[in-house]
Amino acid sequence: MITAAGEKPLVSHSKDSAETPTLAESVYQRIRRNILEGRIMPGTRVSIRSLAESVGVSTMPTREALKRLSFEGLVEYDRRAVTISTLSPKAIRELFTIRLRLELLATEWALPRLDAETTVALRSVLDRMIVPGISAITWRELNREFHQTFYSCGDSRYLLELIHNIWDRIQPYMAIYASAMHDFTEADRQHEHMYQLMLARDLDGLLDATTRHLEHTAEAIVSALGADTTTGRGNNVNYEELSISSFHRLVESGGATSADLTAWYLDRIATLDSIDNPDGPQLNSVVTVNPAALDEARALDEKYARTGTLVGPLHGVPILIKDQGETKGIPTAFGSTAFADYIPDTDATVVDRLRKAGAVILGKTAMCDFAAGWFSFSSRTDHTKNPYDLDRETGGSSAGTAAAVTANLCLVGIGEDTGGSIRLPSSFTNLFGLRVTTGLVSRTGFSPLVHFQDTPGPMARNVSDLAAVLDVIVGYDPTDSYTALATSGPEVGDYGEALDGVDADTLSGFRVGVLTDAFGAGDDQELTNSVVRAAIDRLRHHGTGVVDGIVLGNLETWVAETSLYTIQSKFDLEKFLGSRRHTGPTTIREIVDHGDFHPLTDLLADIADGPSNPEDHPEYFKKRTRQEDWRRTLLAKMADAEIDFLVYPTVQVPVPTRADLAAKRWTALNFPTNTVIASQTSLPAMSIPVGFTDSGLPVGLEVVGRPLTERALLRFARAWELAEAPRRQPQIEASKARVTM
Repeated sequence: MITAAGEKPLVSHSKDSAETPTLAESVYQRIRRNILEGRIMPGTRVSIRSLAESVGVSTMPTREALKRLSFEGLVEYDRRAVTISTLSPKAIRELFTIRLRLELLATEWALPRLDAETTVALRSVLDRMIVPGISAITWRELNREFHQTFYSCGDSRYLLELIHNIWDRIQPYMAIYASAMHDFTEADRQHEHMYQLMLARDLDGLLDATTRHLEHTAEAIVSALGADTTTGRGNNVNYEELSISSFHRLVESGGATSADLTAWYLDRIATLDSIDNPDGPQLNSVVTVNPAALDEARALDEKYARTGTLVGPLHGVPILIKDQGETKGIPTAFGSTAFADYIPDTDATVVDRLRKAGAVILGKTAMCDFAAGWFSFSSRTDHTKNPYDLDRETGGSSAGTAAAVTANLCLVGIGEDTGGSIRLPSSFTNLFGLRVTTGLVSRTGFSPLVHFQDTPGPMARNVSDLAAVLDVIVGYDPTDSYTALATSGPEVGDYGEALDGVDADTLSGFRVGVLTDAFGAGDDQELTNSVVRAAIDRLRHHGTGVVDGIVLGNLETWVAETSLYTIQSKFDLEKFLGSRRHTGPTTIREIVDHGDFHPLTDLLADIADGPSNPEDHPEYFKKRTRQEDWRRTLLAKMADAEIDFLVYPTVQVPVPTRADLAAKRWTALNFPTNTVIASQTSLPAMSIPVGFTDSGLPVGLEVVGRPLTERALLRFARAWELAEAPRRQPQIEASKARVTM
């Protein structure tokens, strides 16, 4: 029993449709459909006379229809007026809980009876749902058709009637959700994932995916209902989990402007992030807001209104920059209270390229002092809370960018990675974070730590946004000779284009090797290991070739023999500070002696004790040589195993609590992060989200490739994203704290 492709999926409670309906029946159906399709929104109050006139009849048949609709719970009415019934967020969640119980049962009954005819029909529905420019109404009807087609396989009239009744109660809110959504990428991804599980006859996987799908839909509806409507027309749109491409479609369709989106993010920063809002979670990820952000966004909107053309690939995209990168006219403190008043005269090269591509610099994000650590603790901002657990760390040093991107305080963010400062916090916040081959992205204007390991890079909620930003910031910069690498061959660039044609099946074209040494031992480590091993099993399920048992041998020794932070960083930082016009200190010793750093940023004191000239240190050249040795060793492992990538946990343990860090359970030099493997060998690596611990903490899988294989890394990550839909938005709420512009 399947639904024909053109059939309306709304269920009628009328008599046999073959009979000519009475006037009262026709009026009932028309008003009912208007309510279910969202043409009359919940909470709307209209007179009975005007409602009758809208369907071209008198009030008598209208009153008869309203009696039936009232019995169904769709309206409330008195002698003169009618109000479309509203549901509270609690009621919506309750209905979705009931819906989930019914649909899990329907799934159990339907899957064993799924036949070839129905799979073809389901494929057709999914293909029509992803047609570019699809309307909200059409998508919503196809969404219902998809679920109804599958559940009909169970051949239970009574179960379907119960499900339809719940659907009808929710349908007006599905209309609000569908109209408010910027696009349906996440929902479409979930539907495709469910379809693949149906084909695989994976009941447990399908039950889990159905649960996640309905929970996501319920929260999306609640979010859409709660969207602020006081700061502009664009705020009627739900901007959470927005992507760059979907934002540009909104701009081109007239559905939103850059100023709309920028104002929405600024308001959200004030609500969820600001330490000045006592009713909010006070994430403390944004250290400085660009006071000109709205003006810059409006200027872009005016240019688009005149020309009808986007100014660049990042037109109007609000971006947050790690406070390590210099921004003209915006304070840049490098995480240090000693530089709180430093305002650069020029932009870092990365920032300049972002602006020229049309981006709006929304502000600067928190980081530990001079990026010298794995955590967020900073003399400038103290600490940044993890949106998934406010008592835990976000990870560093790109802590603010990670927390802000995952909490939807910006569209995309820029971090910087020397030892893992993009990938480590990405792992702890359910993000995609990419460290490119050292030299592809200019370091000019970013405070250094170890200049031959440093590289800025993007952090994003989805892979497509990562690629879009990468296309803008990769390239040769005459002020940074390392970027000559970006001119080396055809493997560089066209990162967005590399994602064309990628689907879940693309995973079957890759081979990965599991680096056994990088799995830690212990109770905390096992919490992470179990999630990563489950992800590797899912890769096998999707056809990825998996080579187990790749052994490096004595990982801790390799890390120690290639670590140069306490030898190189003092020289690099002092050279940088000495080249800037400012009134702050110029030596790390001066900063440490004056106590102008957070006491938990313990590495800074060790850096202050380092040599003035690193080449004078007896271990310097040996360590530089060992970095090259390690690089060749890893590449040989890949070649011998005939694999594309090495994989292992991004970090060996779950995100620590701030109490653990205050007690110094972990320090900069003993924290078990695997990100140093790629950093100290200058290889490209990405942390991809692969799941959560039982207590809800995000876990990342590190994927390391050969030099200049960023396109392959992106394709692999995108295929994983499509196959597993690993992104799960943190649930954070607060009372509103209005921000004055």
